[in-house]
Amino acid sequence: MRDELRRTLDEANRDDDTLAVVLTANGRAFSAGHDVKELMALSPSAASAVMLDIGDLYRDLRTFSKPLVAALNGMVLGGGAALALLSDWRLATPEVEFGFPEIDRGLVTALGPWLLGLFMPPAHAHQIVLSGARLSAGSCLSHGLVSETVEQPELLSKSISAALSLAGKPRSAFSLMKARFAAVTEAGFQEALEAGAGMQERAQEARQRIVNNSSVL
Repeated sequence: MRDELRRTLDEANRDDDTLAVVLTANGRAFSAGHDVKELMALSPSAASAVMLDIGDLYRDLRTFSKPLVAALNGMVLGGGAALALLSDWRLATPEVEFGFPEIDRGLVTALGPWLLGLFMPPAHAHQIVLSGARLSAGSCLSHGLVSETVEQPELLSKSISAALSLAGKPRSAFSLMKARFAAVTEAGFQEALEAGAGMQERAQEARQRIVNNSSVL
């Protein structure tokens, strides 16, 4: 899915007839992030590599020059929450559960608290990722994590309307403003990506030691 989304963003960026992109999903969840079982089965070095590969998608989202709107429903967790926060505008249904619950499965995130810290005090972001809390749509709205809440039947239509509204801004000014924001936050973004990959490798090593010790016993 990552490769497909990267291709779609690249094509949309180069297509003059594409004014904006709306990220949405079929079914009851926007995205619950990476397959946890798959990630936990990887070697430490492979897990680190996957984190860096996911980082390439996040960078594509940051450098996408046109309006990018996320239509959020159901679970928006882990990597799904990152996708949302890297969008320009976010609409959510009242049923949304939003967060970075990696810690509950023995996984880690460095990008999660960094992204949250763009919207709220770092200490609050710290508490959210350490607790694995899942925020309601109302809480997300109060923190600015989502732009507005809408009922499910209106989610897609209002997301498209928001995308077209942003697309109505002067294109060159819009893309320059987006590029500027990406530039001033680049150092923190890159550090979080690299730290997350290293942390995931160490977490995987620790998990494997526990499994190996249990096998010996």
